[in-house]
Amino acid sequence: MPGPDPTLGGYDPFTMASLRDVGFGLATAFGYGSSDYVAKRTTDRVGFVETLWYLELIGVPLLVVLALLLEGVASLPAEPLVLLAGLAGFNVVASFFLYRAFEFGTLAVVSPIASAYPTLIVVFAVAFLHERPTIEDAIGIALTLLGVVLITRVTKAEGSRAKNRRIGIVSAIIAFFGYGVFYFGLKLAVGPIPPLTSAAIVRVLGLLPVAVVAAYQGVLRLPRSGLASRALTIAILDSLALVAYNLGIVSGHSLAVLGTVSGLFSAVTVAWAVVLLKERLGMLQWVGAAAIFTGIVTLAVGAA
Repeated sequence: MPGPDPTLGGYDPFTMASLRDVGFGLATAFGYGSSDYVAKRTTDRVGFVETLWYLELIGVPLLVVLALLLEGVASLPAEPLVLLAGLAGFNVVASFFLYRAFEFGTLAVVSPIASAYPTLIVVFAVAFLHERPTIEDAIGIALTLLGVVLITRVTKAEGSRAKNRRIGIVSAIIAFFGYGVFYFGLKLAVGPIPPLTSAAIVRVLGLLPVAVVAAYQGVLRLPRSGLASRALTIAILDSLALVAYNLGIVSGHSLAVLGTVSGLFSAVTVAWAVVLLKERLGMLQWVGAAAIFTGIVTLAVGAA
């Protein structure tokens, strides 16, 4: 990695960009992990279609208002816009199957499967963007991915049994591939299109197909009594997590690092179960937690 530019008084823009990869990745993981914890409890009560509808219903105005206030109205280049529209399709399909996995599977199984999408991002980043992770990056990425698998593999932080384990696993695998394509592809669209505007467009384009499915299922309605706070929490956390990821793309250095750290969301979900449900971690979970911590530290040290 290049050293500090002496003309900048020792300030190293590459170091700061790499630290942003870690920081925005952590913010993304926190948002998605916290949102998914609430979403799982909501899908158990009202089903995955209604839960996803709540996300779109509240997320669209939230992101549109933020984009207009902070980025204004700007002309959008055609090619990135078309690409973003296609990616929005991948995102809504992946989200559909992720929430389906939450309803039919167990969180301890389906969440780590879906959260493994950074492996695809790393492969795509090396193959198509010609990123060459440093030794520290490679070790940090490997430790983080290993930790995610271990900390979520056999946890008992689950409040309900699986309705259909096979449907849950298959749905999580589809979400894994969908998110891998979506979060890699954002690298090619975000930048030419501002990050908040990009997030708003993705959410707006996802509203119609989700509304159609919700109408078909008879759940096209405002949140039921007692669910408004959950719906608001899911929409805010999920939407801001997407914004954090997009900000990482435009201000960071390595998509492989950003994507890997963002995949910590399943570990965040388990952490909430430990804190709020008073679940206890087993030996493998503690080993996984240590691996995650070591991996993040390695990525941060490598950037310094």
